[in-house]
Amino acid sequence: MKKTITTIALVTMSGSALAQSGLDIDRAYAAELRADANTRSSLLGSNGAGIDVEIFTQFRYTYNSRDAVAGGTPFGDDEQTIGFSTPRTQIRMSGGVEGTDIVGHLSFDFGGAFDQSNSGTATVGDGGATLRDAYATWGIDDNWTFIFGQLKNPFSTEANVAPEYSQGIERSILNTFFDVGYTQGIALNYTDDEWKFTVALADGPAIYAAGTAASNSYYTSAGESDISVTGRLDWLVSGNWDQFNDFAAWQGQNSGLRIGAGLHWSQKGDTNPSTVTSVFGAGVDTETVTAWTVDAAYEADGWGLFASYTSLNIDADFTAGGSQDLTNDGFLLQGNIFFTEQFEAFARYDIIFLDDDTTLAAFTLNDATSEDKYSTFTVGFNYYLVPESHAARFSMDISVALDDSSGLDYYGNSAATTGQLGGTAGGTAADDEFMIRGQFSLLF
Repeated sequence: MKKTITTIALVTMSGSALAQSGLDIDRAYAAELRADANTRSSLLGSNGAGIDVEIFTQFRYTYNSRDAVAGGTPFGDDEQTIGFSTPRTQIRMSGGVEGTDIVGHLSFDFGGAFDQSNSGTATVGDGGATLRDAYATWGIDDNWTFIFGQLKNPFSTEANVAPEYSQGIERSILNTFFDVGYTQGIALNYTDDEWKFTVALADGPAIYAAGTAASNSYYTSAGESDISVTGRLDWLVSGNWDQFNDFAAWQGQNSGLRIGAGLHWSQKGDTNPSTVTSVFGAGVDTETVTAWTVDAAYEADGWGLFASYTSLNIDADFTAGGSQDLTNDGFLLQGNIFFTEQFEAFARYDIIFLDDDTTLAAFTLNDATSEDKYSTFTVGFNYYLVPESHAARFSMDISVALDDSSGLDYYGNSAATTGQLGGTAGGTAADDEFMIRGQFSLLF
């Protein structure tokens, strides 16, 4: 069976499917590849026999420096953490069921250097395979597609842009903090030349639950919601859907504007098992999570902008009595510009506004020094070995935390799980933190 390089379509209204990467530098050929990726992103796929295989890997070096704040785990003289890692090594496969419009998608990640929120257990880094995608798309007609299986929730644009197409070395801390994660369920997608809409009914993990279930969890897992509903709507004001598959705005491309919004709601605690331990540090009887986001992307000839605003509310009743209602918000702004057809510079600012209306010990441990906001600034560059291709890319960035992470570190679903700023390596509750990263990524 001959292996061919292909793309696995992701279920998002923002059209953030993985684009086919070519190694031919001819501009016409690259355009042909992008056209093919756009066809695949319609989620209809092909009905031919055979399996397409794609491999993606990242090799990274990280330098992290931070100071411990009062009440946090002391670092002693070891305020730096450095080292090499392979945060992602993924195998992605897809294949059509002959004689039908059904296409299956399967992907594994052998990286395990860190795990996305709500998508893995605490045991990571051993090189074992972690199931990511295991879903099928069934093309009903040219506009409607039915999806079922394990997939990424179609909530936000940044979360569903593939890692090789993210603007920096890593997605923002804001994305990690508010990420809805992977889930198992069913979804319905509608796509035309101007609109995209997806609604998903699932039982994914509840946000902020300590020890959340792995993405491939059984229906009896305490980390899963009883039910969750996620919707995503995107409006293509101008341009084409294909150019918004990534954040790169290649030189010579036409301008385009996309505006979108997402909504997520989940409920847990009304079915067995009904008692779980959450980020609140106490037994939770019932927990309701409501999140919404709005974002917009504009791309022109060699430069682009992206902005998003996200809000998340968690309302919990405790088994020992009492309740807690928290609302956290976040804003992100990023931009990029190509100085040559291969060299791209970018900058990103994101801020998380934490709800400070709480008396729970888990959030007031460092009350004297903690802040109710956490912001970071990142600047860097990407060098594409082949123009208009993500197949081989070298990246470098510098991230600076503008606030201490005392408040942020006490949330279970925080940047501490991703090896980013605020990470727990060597301790928690950091101040004066910055990080330098270099990375080479390959897609073949």
